[in-house]
Amino acid sequence: MSLSDKILNMYFATHRTCNLMCRYCYIPEEIKKEPKIKDIEILNSLNQFIGKVENENYQIGTFCLHGSEPSLMEAKTMAEIIRKVNSHWNKNKTKGMNVSIQSNGLRFTKEYLNILKQNLDSPQKLRISFSIDPPKKVHDFLRNNSYDTAIQNMDEAINLGFPVGILCVVSNKTIRHKEEFGKWLKYYNVQSKIAGNPYKIKFKFATGEFALNESEMENFSYFLIENDLLQFSQILTPGYCIQRGNECIWYEFDIFGNCYSCNKAYSNDGIFADWKKESFETIVNKRRNLYISEFQNPECAECDYELLCNSGCPLDRYYDGEMAGKALECMLIKTAFSESEKKGKHIYDIINNQS
Repeated sequence: MSLSDKILNMYFATHRTCNLMCRYCYIPEEIKKEPKIKDIEILNSLNQFIGKVENENYQIGTFCLHGSEPSLMEAKTMAEIIRKVNSHWNKNKTKGMNVSIQSNGLRFTKEYLNILKQNLDSPQKLRISFSIDPPKKVHDFLRNNSYDTAIQNMDEAINLGFPVGILCVVSNKTIRHKEEFGKWLKYYNVQSKIAGNPYKIKFKFATGEFALNESEMENFSYFLIENDLLQFSQILTPGYCIQRGNECIWYEFDIFGNCYSCNKAYSNDGIFADWKKESFETIVNKRRNLYISEFQNPECAECDYELLCNSGCPLDRYYDGEMAGKALECMLIKTAFSESEKKGKHIYDIINNQS
């Protein structure tokens, strides 16, 4: 087993419930009714996880607190988690890593953030990624009228020195207000360039009933090109797991021992191992082969741009029709490449926002 196989890039799922019921929520109905998780259960499970990782000579790489909503824990508990993970990194002489969290942002009030900051060496120890689906009318429709609170808390986090990221979901509701969406992205991009915070702004596409159809995706692609917004797309940003296709290697470990590939497989059917009972070597081997035979459209092998997307995330492809087995973002990729090539400009120049 190679050294890279001994590094676990992961989500740590601390809760199975949430404080915000979004219209596109991925949490199964039966899970939503479960009792609240106690903070001591989270800390005990993390201690067990880190101990097992170290005993088996593995290392934690990227570490992101997930949930569904991880901020349901108390601020002091979150600070303790950050200290424990940093202690593991220090023990392994791992440099340049920070704990991150993906959150709806509702719990990150001024009071919560101040307690968190007081219990950390530096607010830079935690990168907070807020899930916001602009513009306001779209966010409030999809995310239960939470826009104002999320924005207020995000601004407070920035003011207190926490590195802030923004992750947007583009749905078939978004494209009806794409001009406002574009202005929103540009506004926060200016703030990012001036102050370095938000440090990251990205969007991904909705699936299921809120997904864009092919025509909508093509129309939206031209909009992104015309407004210099391609650099905000996850699929066109180097380094994301979705670009590895069936060979993606990512983990979501929850506090109960369950192993998932990621939150897209967050159901009983998505559990492929038990980290409390199985060795990490076994888990890594299971994960490596989890999607290796997942269907890819034969046309992808003949596509000039297949090396970029590898047919996209195996859990987020088209499932039926002529597009079955192709990346959800297929039309965006083809449109972006072909249009840039017509102008004599390579797509990576656009992604990197170079003139």
